[in-house]
Amino acid sequence: MSEVAPGSTVTVKIVKVPANAAAQKTLVRLLSKDSAVVQENKRLKRVRRANETYSTRGGRWRIWEGRLNKQRPVKGVVGEQGTFTASVDVLRDLKSVARFVEVSAA
Repeated sequence: MSEVAPGSTVTVKIVKVPANAAAQKTLVRLLSKDSAVVQENKRLKRVRRANETYSTRGGRWRIWEGRLNKQRPVKGVVGEQGTFTASVDVLRDLKSVARFVEVSAA
């Protein structure tokens, strides 16, 4: 992990189940930086926008908005991997979850 320089591209693979919820959220946040996941999130956002429903509530001027729940393509389970740029904050997050991941230069 110490051989990774800021600004380089890294591949991160989850090899162990995270011990706590904070580590799970950190891994999901890191793996969400992968370009394929970013594109999938944009596609899902377009789908949610296209399926918004509006109706009056109780016949009044208030509008009831119905939206679809956000679908998350990254779950943070063992075997998931992602490739992204290792900035300084990413390296700090990777160090905090180092025991759950395998980091290699891409």
